[in-house]
Amino acid sequence: MKKLFVLMMVFILSVSAIAEITFWTTETESNRQTRIKALAAIYEAQTGVKVNVVPIEENDLMTQIPVAKNSGTLPDVLEAGIEPLLLLSSENFMDQNLNTEIVNSFGDIYPGAKRLLSDASGSSFAVPFHAWVQGLWYRKDWFEGRDLGFPYSWHNILTAAKALNDPANGVYGIIIPKKANAFTQQVFTEIALANGARPMDADGNLLLDSQEMIEAFRFYKELGKYSKPGYTDVLDALKGYLSGETAMTFYSTYIMDDIAVEEVQKSRIDKFDADLVVNTGFANKMINIRPTSYGQMVGIGVLSNSKNKSDAEKFIKFLMSPKNYVYWLHMAPGGMNPTRSSVAESDEFLDNPILQRYGKAKIAEIVAALDEVERFEFIEGKVLTDMSKLDSNFVIGKAINYMFANDWTPQQTAAWAQAEAKRVLGK
Repeated sequence: MKKLFVLMMVFILSVSAIAEITFWTTETESNRQTRIKALAAIYEAQTGVKVNVVPIEENDLMTQIPVAKNSGTLPDVLEAGIEPLLLLSSENFMDQNLNTEIVNSFGDIYPGAKRLLSDASGSSFAVPFHAWVQGLWYRKDWFEGRDLGFPYSWHNILTAAKALNDPANGVYGIIIPKKANAFTQQVFTEIALANGARPMDADGNLLLDSQEMIEAFRFYKELGKYSKPGYTDVLDALKGYLSGETAMTFYSTYIMDDIAVEEVQKSRIDKFDADLVVNTGFANKMINIRPTSYGQMVGIGVLSNSKNKSDAEKFIKFLMSPKNYVYWLHMAPGGMNPTRSSVAESDEFLDNPILQRYGKAKIAEIVAALDEVERFEFIEGKVLTDMSKLDSNFVIGKAINYMFANDWTPQQTAAWAQAEAKRVLGK
């Protein structure tokens, strides 16, 4: 009887251990935690598997992961931005085989979203979970009747910026960032990639002084002639567009509630333009010699160390099943875009006060940017880890800032950026 009791206790304890997974999420805001914990409770009710939800700031991930590894407390499932996921995968923390199987099981993840989290062989570091895309938001009503075309190409963007620039009346053709920071680098990324320009090639050779890059700096400086003066930044871009101070501005899809929701818009500029959402267009890609778009991916994946990979896999699939997925995405309507095309096109996803104001066609156009989304860090299926060093040192942001501050030529700007990149990388 004593042996039987011990065996039963061992069985009960082992079942208890199996019926529990830990989920680290970088969605730390209290209102988002409420939704995530509600989904975890539903999952537990349906499966009997408890999900321990652990909110963790993304900036703390790379310091917390080694600590958790040493203490044996790594999560089973991790949700985070693309950069930490790629770094973790390079150190074999992510179960690429299982995450690839999960990606393939859906069958409708946008190609661009999948590409950003895959290596050259198509193996996925993590599952593309949701994304924001960045593009050019523009006043359609100002464009109408002026034969300006759509602001997708370099030519049309510059033509429109020049035609609609009216600084005497406090209106600028465009607002571009000029500070030495991440936002400036994000905007420049799309411009450069549209010209086939990259800071480095697939072998890690620096190309910041290439002819294509010089042309990208030249175009950026030319746009500066029709932009709001000063070292403009993200809030200038946002408030300038909302207030009618500019015809065009670069911004992510997180601008959507600012445009559409009265209380949000008033918190920015103390007034509300009810027609702005109708009069707003979105250029979901840019073209000079090639099409491209820019965005940020958030991924979710199973870690290699997980002792309960089966339930970890089921939990990810649970979160990305249509009803639960929409509930998650509606934490930030417009800002969080689905990576599954079937969900992006569904009535359930569009059943939201903010998204409804844009309408099905415009939402589809916005989310379609995920087909072309690219980043400097990835090329031909390779991850360029040196790009993270250039980004964290704001090499491109500083180059653009100095270009305007010192009135450098595009050639001088490119030469400085090349030399600074070499210094940062110790080459």
